[in-house]
Amino acid sequence: MRRYLTTIQNKMGKFYIPILLLIFSIALFFILYSNLKPRVLDIKLYQVSNETIRAQSTVEDLEKTIENKQTAADNVAPVYSYKADLNGIQTEKIHLLFAIIKEANKLAEEQFQEVVKDEKSKADSNEKEENKTASVAAKRLTPKEKLTLFNAKLINNDEETKEFVNSLPEWSVLELLGATEEIAIQIEKATTKTLSDVMSVSIRVDELSKKKQEAIASLDYWEFTADQQRVASLILDNSLIENNVYNEQVTEKQRESAKASVQPALILQGQVIVQEGHVVDSNVIKQVKLLGLLDNKSSYHLFYSLFLILLAQALVLFYLGRTKKDSLLKKGQELTLYALIMTSTLLVLKALSLMQESGLANISLLFPAALAPILLTTFSSRRYGIVSNGFLVAFSLFLFRENTGSNSTFILSLFYLFSGMMGTMITKKRIVDQFLNTFMWVSFFNALFIGSLIFYLNLSFFSSDSILINLFALGSGLISYFLAILFSPYLELLFTDNAVLTLMKLENPTNPLLKELVTKTPGTYHHSLMVANLSANAVGAIGGDALFARVACYYHDVGKLRHSLFFVENLSSGMDNPHNLLTPYESRDIIFGHVSEGVKILKEAKMPQSIIDICAQHHGTTLMKFFYIKAKELDETVQESDFRYPGPKPQSKEAAVINIADSAEAAVRSMTKPTKVTIECFIHQLINSRMTDGQFDECTISIKELKIVEKSICEGLNGTFHSRIEYPSLEDKNLNKGDA
Repeated sequence: MRRYLTTIQNKMGKFYIPILLLIFSIALFFILYSNLKPRVLDIKLYQVSNETIRAQSTVEDLEKTIENKQTAADNVAPVYSYKADLNGIQTEKIHLLFAIIKEANKLAEEQFQEVVKDEKSKADSNEKEENKTASVAAKRLTPKEKLTLFNAKLINNDEETKEFVNSLPEWSVLELLGATEEIAIQIEKATTKTLSDVMSVSIRVDELSKKKQEAIASLDYWEFTADQQRVASLILDNSLIENNVYNEQVTEKQRESAKASVQPALILQGQVIVQEGHVVDSNVIKQVKLLGLLDNKSSYHLFYSLFLILLAQALVLFYLGRTKKDSLLKKGQELTLYALIMTSTLLVLKALSLMQESGLANISLLFPAALAPILLTTFSSRRYGIVSNGFLVAFSLFLFRENTGSNSTFILSLFYLFSGMMGTMITKKRIVDQFLNTFMWVSFFNALFIGSLIFYLNLSFFSSDSILINLFALGSGLISYFLAILFSPYLELLFTDNAVLTLMKLENPTNPLLKELVTKTPGTYHHSLMVANLSANAVGAIGGDALFARVACYYHDVGKLRHSLFFVENLSSGMDNPHNLLTPYESRDIIFGHVSEGVKILKEAKMPQSIIDICAQHHGTTLMKFFYIKAKELDETVQESDFRYPGPKPQSKEAAVINIADSAEAAVRSMTKPTKVTIECFIHQLINSRMTDGQFDECTISIKELKIVEKSICEGLNGTFHSRIEYPSLEDKNLNKGDA
């Protein structure tokens, strides 16, 4: 399966990731599609509903909202403002009226006096005095003539005063112009006092008529003639106005405030629109229309929302791939793993949503929310685990939007979020070794979180529902852990070279390559076993993959199958070394060839790439000193680079350890009488020389780890090549006795 995926990636090249993202997004869309499409109901007005209908989403009843706002505005009482200054303004108008009357009378009197003066100068000395007096009296202005003077004076006043005076009938002004000064003063005093008294209190427009009647009635207490009282009544009637005035600006402001305070009329998600068996009225029809349940036109808002979330996920994944420094093949494998895990997890969540819809309450809490983050953190990176956790929560909002109310959906999403977050935080690279960390933390965190929500919602903690919810939360963590354990080996087979199942299969001695090594190159096979033991112990000591190191060592020298007798460990006792018959260059090519031939053999056997890499890197670019020195003896111009292995240098900690263990085992085996001191000195010098030569520059092994490796290999070699007691033979003893 892994080779098949690799082949597809190699063929598609840089187009693999975009195409995979597109297919992955389409798959998620179809999984969620049925949860997005609103149901189309077949209900009729004034008929009995055959099912209980709930709102699938929160929708505003705009018409009802407008109606409620208008009702709130209509309920606001009109605001009236008492204007005390109107008393003075209206009183001043009466004073101005009488001031103009007085000025007109004064002007008329002045004109009369001028006439009298002129008449005196022109009078006939013979005319009788009584005739002269009568003639002069006839020259005095009438009220009608005074009206002209009055109007001339009125023009110079403001518009409000002119409007007030013009509201009085002409006869009333003539009456005032013809009245004596004492009568005019009395009428002015009566009207201004009455007006001031009446307008000293609040008068609204609906009270004005009554107040005018009261004011006019109070004139009865004054000694006026009928005509004078009528004039005073007209003055009061036209000057008395309401002083508690309707304030339109404040009233409108309060109405707008009342409208703004009205909450939108919402049909809440999960709200019962009509119960099964109840009659469908016009309000029910209106609400289901707003929810889009009576037509075939689906609401596209949810589709837009899902599209944007899928687009966001694709962009985030694309960004993660761009920022990682891995190969294109590795990026494609990680994205494939993400797509596979997310799709599978979402299908499980979909199944739980269907089960909850069928009546299994709270079954959604059993969802293993930590599973995807645990697997992705283990096989990819913590960033992929965090991303998967966030988007799973987002997708759960779509899956459970019909089954639960908005509060329940929110609580469920929080539970998934924190459970997945805990799984991401505590997961390391080996799930099997993390029982306490993964299982205990995730499970009990889930239970604690749900317990806090139970108290928050004011539910009884020991009720049957609460206990069941807690058990589901514990089960979620338990299922997450054991499913991660169950699927890990198979995911390793699909997406990693050094999967445990693959390595266990390769370390079996019945493997064709190992059987061939045993039969054709027993010395090399034994050497490989020794190197495997040394490497596995050392790699395990520094926290590496010991099983992988062991299996890789079994196959690191398979290239020696091609020319087995040219390697000293495969020579039988007493056989001459065939290199004695070859030039240093020929020997170099044969020994170099065991690396390239080994890579070729492993590729033909379709071995994992990680095993092939160890074969190619186990000598790095080290110098073949023995044949280089021999070549130097023959030709001083020989280049050192001609006798260096082609490499590459070790790229991993495991490769670096195998590089050391391979040389150490071969060298110590060639020692005549190895001791603990000589072994330790040699291993120390070997590691230092490899470091000086730059053989570990391309891997992440540290000096501290190299010291641990040195100690482990020394212990292994000392245990293997320990000194033994040489037992004397029986023949030697008898011979010694005879000599005696």
